[in-house]
Amino acid sequence: MDARRLTDERILDILESDSQKGIVLLMEKYTALLWHVSSLYVRNPEDIKECVNDSFLEFYFHRKRFNPKKSSLSAYLTAIARNKAVSCYRKEQRENSRRADILAEELEGDDSQIAKAELRTDIERAMKFLKPNELQVIRMKYYDGMSVREIAESLDLPYETVKKRHQRSILKLGKSLMITLVLIFILTACVYGVLRYFDVIPPINLWTLPWKGVEMEEPEKKPDDDRESGGRVQKNPLNDMTGEEGKPEVDLPEEGPIGEISAETPLLRLSPEAQAETIDRTPGAMEDYTVVPGYGVNENPKEAVYTLAKKESLEKEKYSLTLEEVLYTNHKIIVKASILLKKDMKDNMDYMEEKMNVDSLTFQGNIFKKSFQADTLIDSHTSSAIYKFENVSLPNMEKGIENMCIQFTDGDSILFNMVSAEQKKVTGYPYQIGDLGGILAIPRLEDESLIIAIHPLDDRDELRIIPAIVVEEMSSGPIDIITVTGEDGTVYPGECIRYHPRGEETYFEWDFGKVKPGSYTLNVPWVYLKTEIDEDIDIALNPVKPSWEDKKYQLAKGSIWLQECVPIDEKPKDLPDYYWTDSSPTIRNWSLRFGASSVYAACPFTCIYSLQCMIECYNPDLYDKPGMSRTHRLSIIPTDGQTGILEYVLMINTELANPENMRLHIDKGSSINFRWNQSFEIPFTVEKNN
Repeated sequence: MDARRLTDERILDILESDSQKGIVLLMEKYTALLWHVSSLYVRNPEDIKECVNDSFLEFYFHRKRFNPKKSSLSAYLTAIARNKAVSCYRKEQRENSRRADILAEELEGDDSQIAKAELRTDIERAMKFLKPNELQVIRMKYYDGMSVREIAESLDLPYETVKKRHQRSILKLGKSLMITLVLIFILTACVYGVLRYFDVIPPINLWTLPWKGVEMEEPEKKPDDDRESGGRVQKNPLNDMTGEEGKPEVDLPEEGPIGEISAETPLLRLSPEAQAETIDRTPGAMEDYTVVPGYGVNENPKEAVYTLAKKESLEKEKYSLTLEEVLYTNHKIIVKASILLKKDMKDNMDYMEEKMNVDSLTFQGNIFKKSFQADTLIDSHTSSAIYKFENVSLPNMEKGIENMCIQFTDGDSILFNMVSAEQKKVTGYPYQIGDLGGILAIPRLEDESLIIAIHPLDDRDELRIIPAIVVEEMSSGPIDIITVTGEDGTVYPGECIRYHPRGEETYFEWDFGKVKPGSYTLNVPWVYLKTEIDEDIDIALNPVKPSWEDKKYQLAKGSIWLQECVPIDEKPKDLPDYYWTDSSPTIRNWSLRFGASSVYAACPFTCIYSLQCMIECYNPDLYDKPGMSRTHRLSIIPTDGQTGILEYVLMINTELANPENMRLHIDKGSSINFRWNQSFEIPFTVEKNN
């Protein structure tokens, strides 16, 4: 059930009849709004999450107070979230003041040498709580002076993985060190570096907040978690499920570079150049693509497609992990897993997130690091995650792939097998190809309703069709855009099934309602594509004057330039309500308008994601170091790209930051979306089911 399509009245009715289902729908619809409101007052993500959760709980336990005649549900929830966030902010201020007085008294003493020794002991004890891979990141950053990006490149890990590991390590250290970290400036360069980090994440007077709810008990050594720092698993994880003893142990290789590969061992890792050579993306070559219905298009028909042979589970006392789906195609492995808690933990969500974090896949002595992970909270005891592993080439084996292993960061691992999937030629289904790509349609009747799987056909690496076809990749959803026309002229609007803007789906299915057998035409009015920015972009901006550098910035397939920066007091018509906060003496809003030029005449820019500002934070009550910068993401106003203008809203809380000292920034690798104004009309026939 899609909460976005439900009215508030319907959600409230469900909440009364089925509280668990109702609260999930309520959170699905309004979490983004409450997160945005809370972030205006509270800067730490953990505190924001707590404010959001408390807001939903407050509403649930006192929902009888809500009167729909006096206010909308969104306004009512916003007021609750704002009150929670303000209370959190004030609590921080009181705690900071008290803590500052205590610290000042402690620092006035003459026992600095004793303090040094005590602090060294505290730090050594705190370091023991870190896992080997976390300790490795801390040493590389603070002993060797490496940046997070440099560490990621050195370890051949995704940047986000190292960043998350780094933050988790700092939080663990913080829980143990607490107040004594104030004396850190008198210790070694390594420890000094940790304090430098806290200047960036929480300042000294906020140290207590990020570690709220984090369990710091030393991990219990379990027989099935006897893992050395190299990542060697000593026990077959399937034994835990079956209870059988005496099976061969799973002996995985040490984590690190791939060793020498013999002539008998197939090459499993491809260089980007080698991968590019294996796929022919010319328009004519697309007709040679194959498709596995239910899984997607294979752009390299010479390569096998593998799927999970059967679900595998790992049963533990407190939880169970299940491998739900695995797909290998186009040199990528996509894995979907889930966790079910068997009992309540101190913090269920944090516990599930930690247990679901994956380190790598291993097969025949090769180690594949994940490049992407997306977690989805299903309910208070269940969560799922999707993982992607790129640049992989598995051998063509008729019997499939056996004894591949997924390894979780906390030591759990699951063995699984994959079987070869039957591939069919794209040309065996309705399709159409244009200059920048094409569309493949696989229709079927299901309970008399017409369901069509609509697959992108990509003809080039630099531009890829977005899986939802007719909307930007972060859109709230496509509604009544793709249609089907019958022989009699009847138009059937399509609804995207289980649409969501994040994930690793390569296509979606669409429901066009009940139809009769006959001839039809699938109508796709336009197609959205995406590519990535190939280098960082910085734009100095003072919105108060206003002033900025008059310059064009080159992007992949075009350029942008800042045209206008004007203050606004009213919400732009096309900006979603949950992105807007009314102007006030402390809240200021600006409209930023960028000119945009695409190299494709029929394919204008529509959006650049991850446009953000780096702004000076100068409130002495919140930030102990003047000039500290804070990242703030801008809100996007949707556009069809026809005007050649990209518009954003910049909101600044002047109590926290100085709008006169900021710069706009776009990270390398950020996504750019285009709207390809190419329509597709694909004829097909609906036949009676046998």
